[in-house]
Amino acid sequence: MRTPKPPHEMVRRFFQLTLARRFAEAERVLSSIRSQMRDVEWSRGYLQALNGIIHVWRSNHDRYAFISNLDMDDVSVLKKSYGDFVKHSKSPLHGVYDRGFF
Repeated sequence: MRTPKPPHEMVRRFFQLTLARRFAEAERVLSSIRSQMRDVEWSRGYLQALNGIIHVWRSNHDRYAFISNLDMDDVSVLKKSYGDFVKHSKSPLHGVYDRGFF
């Protein structure tokens, strides 16, 4: 089974709004993303991850959450983290839901 393709521009907008703490708008974008994704295990994991991200930022950063500890201004760290997440998202050792979550 092929991995569903999330609407990349909407996901980018979701992150912009979330990081700018414009949560009501970010939730509307998340709702639009949800309506465009197929209801499959991978999509459920992916959407749960986005939901968790908005929750962490709204609650003023959970110190145990991975995203709270990222330096959003350090491009090399962001690229390394991106590579790690891509690797996990493709690993057959993880279930379909978990690959979507990554």
